[in-house]
Amino acid sequence: MEVNPNLAATAWTLIPIAITIICVFLTRRILLSLFVGIIAAAFMSANFIVFDTVMLVERTMTGIIFSDGQTALFSVFSRWYLSIIIFLLGLGVVTSTVVLTGGARAFVNAVASKVKSRKGVQFITVIIGVVLMIDDYFNAMVNGNIAKTVSAKHNLSRARSSYIVDSIAAPICIVAPVSSWAVAIMGNMGTTYESIGQYGRNVFLDFLRMIPYQFYVFAAIGLVIVTICVDFNMFSMRKYERAINEEGKDIAAEESDVGLIVGETSTKGTIWDFWIPIICLALATIATMLVTGWQSADPTEIYEGGFLYAILDNMSLSMSLLMGGIAALVSSMYIALRHVNKGEVTKQQYWKAIVAGLKSMVNPIAILVLSWTISTLIGHLEVGDWVAEILYASGIYGGFIPFIMFISAALLAFAIGTSWGTFAIVLPIAGAVVSTTGNMHLLLPAMAAVLSGAVFGDHASPISDTTVLSSAGTSCKVLAHFESQLPYAILAAILTAIGFLFFGLSGTVIVGYLAFAVALAITVVCFIFIKKRRGAAY
Repeated sequence: MEVNPNLAATAWTLIPIAITIICVFLTRRILLSLFVGIIAAAFMSANFIVFDTVMLVERTMTGIIFSDGQTALFSVFSRWYLSIIIFLLGLGVVTSTVVLTGGARAFVNAVASKVKSRKGVQFITVIIGVVLMIDDYFNAMVNGNIAKTVSAKHNLSRARSSYIVDSIAAPICIVAPVSSWAVAIMGNMGTTYESIGQYGRNVFLDFLRMIPYQFYVFAAIGLVIVTICVDFNMFSMRKYERAINEEGKDIAAEESDVGLIVGETSTKGTIWDFWIPIICLALATIATMLVTGWQSADPTEIYEGGFLYAILDNMSLSMSLLMGGIAALVSSMYIALRHVNKGEVTKQQYWKAIVAGLKSMVNPIAILVLSWTISTLIGHLEVGDWVAEILYASGIYGGFIPFIMFISAALLAFAIGTSWGTFAIVLPIAGAVVSTTGNMHLLLPAMAAVLSGAVFGDHASPISDTTVLSSAGTSCKVLAHFESQLPYAILAAILTAIGFLFFGLSGTVIVGYLAFAVALAITVVCFIFIKKRRGAAY
């Protein structure tokens, strides 16, 4: 649809984004806010004609969900988006059934029995956070319950546990190829590529290629490890740690205990009830990648580029996600059914858990669909082209684009409290900026900067779902978690900004990491110096 030339690629195109942000602040409801932003963007794209606005919204949404017919099996629905949705539904069922079968309880108890020290509690939380990389919600709830179970025994405050859980969950998910975040990110990458005419690019390979540019991942996780080793606590965190160690009272703990292990569950669950569905999901996804890549790869390509590269370049990611989601659904339902047959849980509990798992993914799926819609409409308005023109007119060096995208995504994510919504809005802008300014070699670094900024803003925002969920997992007060984590998140963002800044100045990611490493080393020295001056344990 042609947009009014007086509106396209002008400052007016920022209005839908501004309306979305304002709506989030006023309502604290991300779905409503995204929908309002969609209506505003469609209204402008349709030249302020109400009927055309409704038609444009309907056409955009159905264009995302329905296909022109890729195969006989997927002649109605778009295989790419349908695969993402089925993958997420599979994760939801896995999350609910591992609780029902008692697998989650067995896993929590098994880990808790191995922890023998205060530092051990924190390091095991980091390790489990990395292992449970398939979904940040699942990660936060399971890992949060483990941390909560063992923290009190070793005088570790809930605020400290929540910080570690939250700082591992989302960052590890944006670099994990098989995770709910990965499929959401790759979905938005596909939309971005279409908006700038980059057809045929392998989004999975590009996702892997972006990992070295994810400075915030290494900053957030690196700071967690440093603070554990040095045992350094800043500002509010010091208050909460001092209270539990000197007064024996965890003032950050939520009195109304909430978490993953709630309701009636099987008492006969084993660790395998927890791991088998996750293993089936990962194996099915990876195996399908290998099979579809091998079937489609040309022998010449295998010879010249290598077997692994040829497979990754030719695999069917949509089919891989589809098979992974189905494997997760089937395996988790089968394991839960075994507990039903043994009389350990009832059929009512079984179906209630299945439905609860499916329902748990309704909100993320709705956010994704609205995100894909608003990103498409923002592309119509050419917001990215306008930003590119501003950067070009101001004479800003092109290498600073990733740095600018990081700051922009961080501010937006902090304002609206969602990483996924930020991906949808800023990724197309980043794509348009690098395309319009002729800096296509910065496409992946710019998109990685958006992801880093989105995760930081999500960490720093008091209205973020991951902030709330990490607090719930560890039974920590939301305000206590927010105020104690904020200084660490800001420090990680500063380290990240230094990395992107020096990368932009040099054009080499190695120089970016050297500057990042020097800044981190200075931070460690400062931590040690301050702690020695305090002359106190906490």
